[in-house]
Amino acid sequence: MADSFQELRDILKIGKIPANTSQFSEACHRRLLDALAAAGTPDAPGMGDIAAAIRHVLRREDELQGGMSQTLKIPRTFPFPNREIWQQSGINILVEGSDYYVISARPWQPNWLDFSEQYAPDKPVFKEKNRRNYEEVAGDPFLELVDRKKYRSVGQREAIRAVLTAPENSTLAINLPTGSGKSLCAQLPALLRSQTGGVSVIVVPTTALAIDQERALKPFVNHPTAYYRDESEAGKQKRKEIRDRLRSGTQRIVFTSPESLMNSLAPALYKAARLKKLRYFVIDEAHIVEQWGDDFRPAFQELPGLRRDLLRLTSFTTLLLTATLTESCLDTLETLFGKPGPFQVISAVQLRPEPSYWFAWCQSEEIRKERLIEAVYHLPRPLIVYATKREDVRRLEQDLLGAGFKRCAVMTGESSAAERSQLIQDLRERRVDIVVATSAFGLGVDQSDVRAVIHACIPETIDRFYQEVGRGGRDGKAAISIALHITEDLKIAQYINDKSAITIERGLQRWQSMFLKKEPSIDGPFRVPVNIPPSYQLADIDMNSEQNQAWNIRTLTLMSRAGLIEMDADRPPLRINYKSEEDYQQAWKMHRESRFIRIRDESHLRKQTWEQKVEPIRQQSQNRSYKNLELMREALRSERCISEILAEAYTIGDRAIPEPRKMVRVSPACGGCPVCRKNGRSLFSGIMPAPSPVWQNPKFFVGEELERLLAGDKLMLIFYESMEDKSWKRKSPQVFHWLSEQGIRNLVVTHEFYSTLIKEPNLISDAFLFLFEKYQPILMPRIPTLIFHPPGKAIPDNYLSQNRTSDAPLIIMLPVDTPDPSRNDRKLIEIFSGKYFMFNHFCTEVNL
Repeated sequence: MADSFQELRDILKIGKIPANTSQFSEACHRRLLDALAAAGTPDAPGMGDIAAAIRHVLRREDELQGGMSQTLKIPRTFPFPNREIWQQSGINILVEGSDYYVISARPWQPNWLDFSEQYAPDKPVFKEKNRRNYEEVAGDPFLELVDRKKYRSVGQREAIRAVLTAPENSTLAINLPTGSGKSLCAQLPALLRSQTGGVSVIVVPTTALAIDQERALKPFVNHPTAYYRDESEAGKQKRKEIRDRLRSGTQRIVFTSPESLMNSLAPALYKAARLKKLRYFVIDEAHIVEQWGDDFRPAFQELPGLRRDLLRLTSFTTLLLTATLTESCLDTLETLFGKPGPFQVISAVQLRPEPSYWFAWCQSEEIRKERLIEAVYHLPRPLIVYATKREDVRRLEQDLLGAGFKRCAVMTGESSAAERSQLIQDLRERRVDIVVATSAFGLGVDQSDVRAVIHACIPETIDRFYQEVGRGGRDGKAAISIALHITEDLKIAQYINDKSAITIERGLQRWQSMFLKKEPSIDGPFRVPVNIPPSYQLADIDMNSEQNQAWNIRTLTLMSRAGLIEMDADRPPLRINYKSEEDYQQAWKMHRESRFIRIRDESHLRKQTWEQKVEPIRQQSQNRSYKNLELMREALRSERCISEILAEAYTIGDRAIPEPRKMVRVSPACGGCPVCRKNGRSLFSGIMPAPSPVWQNPKFFVGEELERLLAGDKLMLIFYESMEDKSWKRKSPQVFHWLSEQGIRNLVVTHEFYSTLIKEPNLISDAFLFLFEKYQPILMPRIPTLIFHPPGKAIPDNYLSQNRTSDAPLIIMLPVDTPDPSRNDRKLIEIFSGKYFMFNHFCTEVNL
């Protein structure tokens, strides 16, 4: 029996809760003790909380002991539950003393979940078996900058290599699943390119995520990196120091919200751009740019205009990070971020294997309430309950409080930033066990040990459903998804789906209203107000101002996708340009409430133009939304495996025009669904696909001296006599270092030889080198490459291929006695007609 469990037994017997619970290896033990310690305080748990926490401890120990039922001796005193609560939570009372119970927990197998008798729904989640199968792969040398030797996944490796070879002003959408290391794809290149100065801005959806990212990078960056609203004196000073470092180009990375970036941070960012210090412009959770739901945030759709204006001042790479990329979202991102530079997508999409899926139709709201409370009693903590409407969230909270669950919190689109941050902190510090929320809870929330997600609704798209299910099992261990739905839910989902796209009549009305109040600027674009109503009818005038502004920005985004306009930006006001603080604040008010627009189609005010150009885009978006809802319906009907439904949602077809795009394929996975249980099919998980290089013309540099030696050739051989030669041992590290400084970025060597080279402290200086053990041109970036060919092995034909399509130099270092690959009876050096050097001659030529 686990020591931690025995120690917990002893504590429950004597009733003395330790102040420090860190010695308990199981999180559920710590959660129970924290809840018991809070008894009698304002954070006191309810009886339901205690019962569920003890059930969690017992069922977890059952699974650790191979299914053998374990027992606990529990006092019959406050704050422990009464007999009725124990029974509701699936607890057996084995012995009843005058002041104690001896209890055990039985598996949860409700008769309202199909096949629960054969497959106990709670067994996998209490067992916590790891289901994630991403395999680490060999790292490149520069990973040591963040104390890593391996990539977390093949997708992470290829994405980081693509970022580092991205052409100037390009945009790269990175589509990687949860847990595969997506964040590092932006952070590592930003660190690499700011070692001697530089700034990268990473836009995140929540303050909590900004703080998380700052904490993760603290060992590698010696100054604060999270910029968020904090009105304390220390908070104000921290923000000022970040802005000062941005202005000087020394704020290596800053994590911030789109709202802060568009407002208080913008002047400092413009100064960094004017100094040519901006390296990367990154949007994390980039799919938010397309979302128009309850938690729509206009600032996300304004980022393209800001980026476009910054690109007039300097060159940088734009990165769009997401784990859930649909075709509609990709089209939107490409429209908004595809110019002026090239736009590419790198994807390694594997469906998540962690969740098992259970669906139950309920005849009434009352039956759903009963089943929800039953599930909450039986499932592990922490767990999330999702509803669609805010009023439903508040009602569900009251239902749970009435059932004895006080360690419960809510989040909706109305929750303030401070409330959201406090909830996430309470969840992490085990003061909250249950979150009841709308779709507003999720973005940027990375609580790794959520085991259960319950939907008391039907999401309006399969995409929203999958994203919300994705809050569970983020540590790679088994999770459970339960959808409890009633007939009325489908009507609500349909209504939300219908209202997500503005009609062209209403859109044109809004545009006419904005355009009527336009102000021309000096260099061409118009400034249009986004805070005015679409008409002066009473209903429009009384419209919520934030909601009205959001719809106006949606209208501009739709017009931009249709090619009628181009969303732009203007520099934020500077205090020194205004005589008074009042004038300055008035200028900021105008800046916030208006947008810069460039006209691309002079017939933008004609209804016929909207019908011909805007309506097809709007209809395409609406059709995709309808399809997404239909896939959600199909999941509820359970007619095919959930992995097939999700694969259909996230597969993106290839295309030839307007710009070529490769197909995004989806590797399937199913942690258990109704169809698989019905057919007796085992759980399965596909392998993460390895993306191929995306850039046809990647960015690379070749030094003047190397260019001189190549003299127009793209292939050069360097022959060495022996690796035992004293001259080789002394000079070879210097040669590798020189080639690195001259632009060599691909290093193809055996692992053993690389291990020898890396011991030389100055080998790679501050450059990045990709490390390969094989030369596979199709699978590696088309950038300057060095192959070190060891003695005693034949040289492959493809080393000397005359059909190389890359313009990047290839240098091969090989033994002087290497045979001709086409004839073993002669040496390559005797017949090679291209550019080559003997090793010592090469060293002399480059003054080594």
